[in-house]
Amino acid sequence: MKTLQFTLLFLMTWLHCAALFGQKDSIFDQGEYRNYIVHLPKNYKSSTRYPLILNLHGLNSNAAQQQAYSQFDKIADTANFIVVYPNAVGGSWSFAGDKDVNFLSHLVDSLKKDYSINNSLFATGMSMGGFMSYRLACAIPLNAIGVVSGNMSTNLQNNCPLPTGLPVIHFHGTTDPLVNYNGTFGISPVETTIKWWVDRNKCTKTPVVTPIPNSNANDGSTVEQYFYGNGTNKSEVIFYKITNGGHTWPGAPTNLPFGNTNQDLNASQLIWAFFKRYSSTSVTSVEDLKKMKSIQVFPNPAQEQINIQFPEPAAGASAELFLYNSFGQLVLRQRSEGTQAPISIRVSGFPKGVYFLYIKTEKQQLYHQKIVIGLK
Repeated sequence: MKTLQFTLLFLMTWLHCAALFGQKDSIFDQGEYRNYIVHLPKNYKSSTRYPLILNLHGLNSNAAQQQAYSQFDKIADTANFIVVYPNAVGGSWSFAGDKDVNFLSHLVDSLKKDYSINNSLFATGMSMGGFMSYRLACAIPLNAIGVVSGNMSTNLQNNCPLPTGLPVIHFHGTTDPLVNYNGTFGISPVETTIKWWVDRNKCTKTPVVTPIPNSNANDGSTVEQYFYGNGTNKSEVIFYKITNGGHTWPGAPTNLPFGNTNQDLNASQLIWAFFKRYSSTSVTSVEDLKKMKSIQVFPNPAQEQINIQFPEPAAGASAELFLYNSFGQLVLRQRSEGTQAPISIRVSGFPKGVYFLYIKTEKQQLYHQKIVIGLK
């Protein structure tokens, strides 16, 4: 506890500068106000659609500290994406039930109403925020995730309903004193978690191993990149093994008291470079969206069935449809070999509630929409 308190004090000097470049806001969710910081790129225009990144803080940290520590704002300003830093209640993300999964999903819906956001949604996080990123990946559709000094519980691995093909980039130190590289009770060794994603995504099992040049001989650590490619939907798994690295964010501008901070690479820059490959870069402007139109799902709310009509650019392509309930459980998976005519899904037998429709086409166009079934 003392070391965690020290960490908070250690980062306080960064908070004032971080607050200058982010809009603090809140939403009323599940009976309470939940707050967050949203950073728009410098040249933000409402006529342009931007990718959205959720950047999640660690245990006993907060949004402002994660903003300052990860330094994602600087990248957003030049790369043109929106990054939001949500706050957990009491500094701790909840894995019991779906409270925080629902909060983050509702937050994304709220942000889409307030800002110009395209179909690209990513999650990244530090430590407990990394755990939460994996939890979120198993609950709502994401384009890719990035995890730093976090991990995935064996229980989540056994109960992750999402389909194959989610790109993952992960950074971990071999001497991490808080999230043990070799795992602990209920949490897999890091390399086992990586293998789980490699198998899940059906990537090439033998990695391409690349030593990262030791450009900073004073940081007490070295790095190897393990690349697993050729996965489902062109997915990849990239793992940065940081030998003698601690519980830190590589490339961070300040050192934490939890071991060596590697300076041979910058995790934030690498995460965005990875995300960018899976971003909907082909749809950026309002004019492009008008040409493409949007997918039509009707009726919504639905009682008996839902119909899905694809926009013109996707017509004729094959598609996979995934329907998840509010607990992140896959309740329907359906493949269609043609999308020119509306696709119908019978839903009359499903329990009443909120669902999430996730669609992938052969052209890698991604769609995500909330569906209400049985409620008026």
